Amino acid sequence: MGQQQSKDELLYQQVSYGNTEGIKALCRDGARLEWMDREGKTPLIVACMNPDLHNVAKTLIELGANVNAYRPGRHAGTPLHHAAKRGLENTVKLLLLYGVNALVMNDDCQSPLDVARAKGHGNVVRAIESHICLFSGWMREFYGPGFLEVLVPQLLARKVWVVVLPCGTRNHTKPFKLELAIYPSVQDAQPRTVVALWKANLEEPKSHQSDPSVIIVENTTKTRIKLAPANEGDKQQLLWFCNACKGIPQAHPAFMQHNNETPVVPATAPPATEDLEIAMAINASIQSAIQERPPFHDAHLSSEASTSNTKSSSMNTSSHSHLGTPKAPVLLTGASEQPGHAISTSAPLITDGIVEDGPIHYPSIDSSPIDISSPTADVYLLELVIRKEKKKVLQHA
Repeated sequence: MGQQQSKDELLYQQVSYGNTEGIKALCRDGARLEWMDREGKTPLIVACMNPDLHNVAKTLIELGANVNAYRPGRHAGTPLHHAAKRGLENTVKLLLLYGVNALVMNDDCQSPLDVARAKGHGNVVRAIESHICLFSGWMREFYGPGFLEVLVPQLLARKVWVVVLPCGTRNHTKPFKLELAIYPSVQDAQPRTVVALWKANLEEPKSHQSDPSVIIVENTTKTRIKLAPANEGDKQQLLWFCNACKGIPQAHPAFMQHNNETPVVPATAPPATEDLEIAMAINASIQSAIQERPPFHDAHLSSEASTSNTKSSSMNTSSHSHLGTPKAPVLLTGASEQPGHAISTSAPLITDGIVEDGPIHYPSIDSSPIDISSPTADVYLLELVIRKEKKKVLQHA
């Protein structure tokens, strides 16, 4: 065990030396890539803290290092947090290219984007935003008193850089929340205005307007923001912006590209005779249970469920556009997830918060008696399973 640890530590040391060939040789010799020092830094985190170790970081990632390795404590987080803090634009783009989760928050409740904004690294801010945003571009912002806005709107409009993007989160099983960030220019790292879109209302443009605009009202602070396309009459850009505020991207950003389909693995050998017999016995047992089961008389439950669905659908209908969280949750790929592999569960996930959509409806319990007078198929199934297990034991003996 001690020899294995020394190999891992030696690989960690080669990172600081920038010795990519030594790292590859140690990895071939069995050294692990996730060894941590006393401060919780992995080799990849160390490489992402130094602008001269970009090639080392790329080598580690290509060898299989975890791009989402998490370092606990203050001013820590993932490799992306450390690269963003130091303004290492090329390293940030490398991590984004290899699928790092850009929405993870560190122990200071900051996402990598928050860290880059706080440190004033505008290039890193643009790199992360362009990777995760649903919309970004120049728009016109109207400001000043309302009556002047009507009289001389062209004098009270200014060009601003607008971005619609998801917020950092700790719970990636919940629907993401969107925010609107408005920058004075594309060079600025800190936004002048940030609006939580799940707490805002959107007044969509009127079709008859020659130069349409959209108004966003933040419900808590009553902040009112009026935006128009960068070019007068560009209704297409305004449509893209409105859709993004509702959670509909123009093109799927990287954080939404997650394939939930379970891959079909072809069989490498024909099924054994015992497996076919077991399958036939299971089918016979199921058919027997279906035939012997008494009819289900609680038909009123289905009508109650239908009524409940009708009520909930009618309650969701609104005359205005309220920008809440998108209804479909987006699962973010983490360190241990492989694209295309979905985890099948037998029960729904347990959420942290309290259900706010209404009362909790528990499923009814079938208390009807079970007839076990003819267990012939089940006994036959049990005998087949026991026979198969005995054969396995004899083969391994």
